[in-house]
Amino acid sequence: MAHSEQGHSEQGELSFLASGTESRLVSPAATQAPVECKGIRSTQDFPADPSSLSREQIEHHYLAMRNSHASLTRSRGQLQRRSRELTAAREQFLETLRRYEGRLMELGQERADALRIAQDMHRELEAFEDKQQALDGVLKELDAAKEEAGYWGIFNITRLIERMRSLLRGGSEG
Repeated sequence: MAHSEQGHSEQGELSFLASGTESRLVSPAATQAPVECKGIRSTQDFPADPSSLSREQIEHHYLAMRNSHASLTRSRGQLQRRSRELTAAREQFLETLRRYEGRLMELGQERADALRIAQDMHRELEAFEDKQQALDGVLKELDAAKEEAGYWGIFNITRLIERMRSLLRGGSEG
């Protein structure tokens, strides 16, 4: 049993050495069953020193290592594929964010331009209202000047007509 415990602790041969008073090899049929098990296995599952193993046990461990390596290779490939997919998705997401940022910048610029135009129009409307009020005042003064007779009446009418021309050409009331 000392050999069995030594094989059990140092070489990790749990499935290959039977318990009992003396070490016996497990039948080849029993050693083949775990090989079908797919998956990544720890290195501790395999013996560190294969010199004490039979040919069937060595073949069994070889096939188990191949299966483990194949599983590991598939997992690595899946990980790389997922990593590429996530990288592509991240790049697409960042590109979408950049497009949204650009569109928001355009909208902000359009809003600023619209606000500037609205302010300009407001100033023009206020200036137009001021001119309209000034023209209305000049027309009232002109009506009052028509009632006057003589030189001062003609002088006032001429002066009011000049103010009206100045206002119509874009000047201000002064």
